[in-house]
Amino acid sequence: MLGTYMLAADFRAIGLTVAAVVFLGFIAVFILNMVRARPELGSEIELAANRKEYLPDEELEGEKLDRSLSFALVLLTLLAITLPFYWIAEPGRQDGAVDAYNLSFEVRGEESYLVGAQCVNCHAAGGVGGVAPYVLQDADGQFIANAAWAAPALNNVLLRYSEDEVRYVLNFGRPGSPMAAWGTPGGGPLTSQQIDNIIVYLRTLQNQSLDPLDIALAGTDNAQDEESLAALADAQEVTASIEDEVARSLEAGEYDSVGEAVFNLGLQSGFGAGAYSCGRCHTAGWSLGIDIAPDVLTEGVAGCGGGNPSGIGFNLCGGSVKNRFPDDSWLRPDGSWYTVAQLDTAGVTEPIEGNPAGYDGSYVEAMDGSQVTLDDSGQPVTGAGEPYLVLGPGEGPGGEEQAGDLASCGFVSGLWEPSAGGQAYPFDPAIAIEQDDSGDFIDPEPITLADVGGDALTLEDNRIVADCTVVEMPPRTSVAHYNFIFNGANAGEGYGEGGLSAAGMMPGFGQMLPPDLIQAVVDYERGL
Repeated sequence: MLGTYMLAADFRAIGLTVAAVVFLGFIAVFILNMVRARPELGSEIELAANRKEYLPDEELEGEKLDRSLSFALVLLTLLAITLPFYWIAEPGRQDGAVDAYNLSFEVRGEESYLVGAQCVNCHAAGGVGGVAPYVLQDADGQFIANAAWAAPALNNVLLRYSEDEVRYVLNFGRPGSPMAAWGTPGGGPLTSQQIDNIIVYLRTLQNQSLDPLDIALAGTDNAQDEESLAALADAQEVTASIEDEVARSLEAGEYDSVGEAVFNLGLQSGFGAGAYSCGRCHTAGWSLGIDIAPDVLTEGVAGCGGGNPSGIGFNLCGGSVKNRFPDDSWLRPDGSWYTVAQLDTAGVTEPIEGNPAGYDGSYVEAMDGSQVTLDDSGQPVTGAGEPYLVLGPGEGPGGEEQAGDLASCGFVSGLWEPSAGGQAYPFDPAIAIEQDDSGDFIDPEPITLADVGGDALTLEDNRIVADCTVVEMPPRTSVAHYNFIFNGANAGEGYGEGGLSAAGMMPGFGQMLPPDLIQAVVDYERGL
């Protein structure tokens, strides 16, 4: 961008130089003609006979004309060469003018950030985050304690929020926090132009986005330009710093899982002043620090939201997350997906959404984690252990709610469909398939729960299973839940219970947290 601006400036200088050369040349010719002109000696009538004859036509139309035409040709050539280049550079000149215009906004925004509004006092130089003094009061306004409020980093604020959302917070502040209303719409001292200047300045502070879509061409087989490679390097550096902080907090014993560590990222170390965390909004007292709110991490507090100060986010405890984002897929602790022994009439498994790419449905997971191959009837023929089944609501032994728990069953019937079509009958693979004299298949008697006995039950697809041991699954993962954390609230749409979007509320973390850490947060929140 700077190179474009300099190039535009160079061509502007060339254009001005050409104009100056033409103007000076005109002045020089005019002066030369005046000097060479012979002074009048008298009237034409009195002196005409004594005057020297002017140049003859042969000379005028020869050397003198050639000299004049040559000068004109040189001048036209100069104009013909330089002016088109000037016109070609005009878009660049305009871009340079826009850059210069924006630069003036950046300078003014920096002045407001550092001196005028003194944002630097809380959010630190470079927007890396700091602390803000805060007086904690009770409901009656009585003094409780002085606290150092965690003022979030602003070097990623435009990765979390849109500029409109940032403008809203600057104008109206954050209730229940030291963040005051700075814009005139909220009763603050700064004009709309000054607020916009600060936003322009904040653009210059932003970290590299971690969203692969924002890193053009990097990591692909296409031609990689320097800008995309630099963006990839910056993204890797940011990712490494976040992962190092998570590893440090786990090693120090501050948290019990990766998800909990990311949920509270910066609570005890000040990393990013809490800008990367969920707890600063969804846990009451989080931004005050554990010295003032020592029960922040106790069971029943973390993630339960509500209440001021802090805790402006909604309650994530007590199943509220699963009410909004029901289970729709299941994830192993190592990041791989569980498969589902859902047999269709051809004996082919149908994988659940989210299974690994290329999964062909020829196996299910065994209890020991091995892959169990199925025969044409859907029975395991290789691998140790019994295949897992994912049971839906009301499918547990005795019909109780299982809500997607796994079951390891000693007996799982297959499905058989007559060649003539019609109803699919569950059957025991040990029963021979019979044909009549004409070669048509004879439908076997369907197996009933009574035939199997014991704790047999029927699944939604008419399979009958028995001798099942229900296995509690690891934290379940909702794709919709993940996407909501990744993208944040959609502008103009409500969310949760009273959530307001486009007002600096639920941000999107897809540009500032690695995908595996977002997934860990999802797992942690669904276990609250």
